[in-house]
Amino acid sequence: MQRRSGTTAAPPGRRRRPAPRWVPKQHGAWAMLVVPWLLGAILRLRAGETASHLLPLLGCWLAGYVAFHAASGWLKAPPGRRPAWVRPLVVSAAVAAAFGLLTLALTGASLAWWVVAFVPLLAPALVLAARRRERSVTGGALTVAAASAMAAVAAHPDPFAWPSAPDAGATLVAVLGSFAYFFGTVWYVKTTIRERGSRAYLAASLAWHGAATLLAAGLASAGVLPVWWAVFFAAATARAAVVPHRVPALTPPQIGLIEIGFCAVLVACFAWW
Repeated sequence: MQRRSGTTAAPPGRRRRPAPRWVPKQHGAWAMLVVPWLLGAILRLRAGETASHLLPLLGCWLAGYVAFHAASGWLKAPPGRRPAWVRPLVVSAAVAAAFGLLTLALTGASLAWWVVAFVPLLAPALVLAARRRERSVTGGALTVAAASAMAAVAAHPDPFAWPSAPDAGATLVAVLGSFAYFFGTVWYVKTTIRERGSRAYLAASLAWHGAATLLAAGLASAGVLPVWWAVFFAAATARAAVVPHRVPALTPPQIGLIEIGFCAVLVACFAWW
């Protein structure tokens, strides 16, 4: 008689999902990583500057995020489970370093000065992860700020050249616009999932979205921004007001699909500016 093993094999034809130690579960983070880089790439290409660094920079950035996720997991894991995070951390950090060196070779050593801007943002985020508070609003603000800064890195690999560049103002709009939208999603997602029903979180979310809308409208009336930026943030405010009250509640995949649409519109607003 054949003995049964202690494990159950996966059904034929069914692929196993990647372990979360390798692939972060925060699927919305990928849009937050890619969109600012894409805005910076648009600026770089529009200016007619050398753009050979853009793809290696993106590779470094995405691999660096996986390394950051693994480092966060290692910091907050019990000592007995920390070894499981070592391999993802080492491999992803090595990949990020390889792409980073290639980017440096294409842009020059001045790119390394951007590290000065990222360390004060990512180091406290790792401290919060060690304290199991990486999902706090402060942690969200730090990671969103780091992601938004990637628009400037893509557009201006030499940070010292940014202030005197013809598109310096547009780059600042890309950074601040990314932060305004994605930090708004930090509040919004909390009101739809973890903090659903919390009046305090909903009020904070609406206050942030409303302030972003008013600022965009003011800049549009002054001729600094096109009016569709104000329309975009007004739509985001309406979404932040309506979706948390929806019954039955939207599922995380449904919320994610809505955010994909908003991200596409954000890129379109910037591309057609």
